[in-house]
Amino acid sequence: MIKTVLNGLPMFWPGLLASLVPAALLNRPVGRLLRTHWAVGFLLLLALGGVATLTLFPEHPGPFWQDLSWSGVVRHCSFDGLHLRPPGEWFTSRRADLDLLMFAPIGLAAALAGSRRRAAAVLLGGAVLPFALEGAQFAVPALGRACDAQNVLDSLLGLALGTLLGLLTRPALRHA
Repeated sequence: MIKTVLNGLPMFWPGLLASLVPAALLNRPVGRLLRTHWAVGFLLLLALGGVATLTLFPEHPGPFWQDLSWSGVVRHCSFDGLHLRPPGEWFTSRRADLDLLMFAPIGLAAALAGSRRRAAAVLLGGAVLPFALEGAQFAVPALGRACDAQNVLDSLLGLALGTLLGLLTRPALRHA
């Protein structure tokens, strides 16, 4: 899967590396804001940087500002085949894999937040994020990305799985 990401999304890894800087600088304030360990703040910031890089960087080879009439410019939103994938199909396509894997840390960070109010705020923000990202992909056709409702469902599934994992590990982390 990593080879597929490296070949298919050339700006993903540089963007993720660039998100390491704000994650390293802001992890302690975010951890304090969430009333949790700084590592949870780091995880949340790194996941948000990865999600932004994965969904908002253009997929076409050249700089989009040089040629806004690029043939890959799209402006539509697909609702075809919209369904909640059964567990056997979760890791069968590259996009579904990435949506699941990139939103799971946000759900994990939400579940590990120090109070229920803060956890709910992070979880609500994480739930709104897929809709906002797909809306941005629709609104900015120069990105060369199409809005796809299935990506929203996959992202929400990743968020839910991360939250479940966080809720299951939270008691063990409190006693450690």
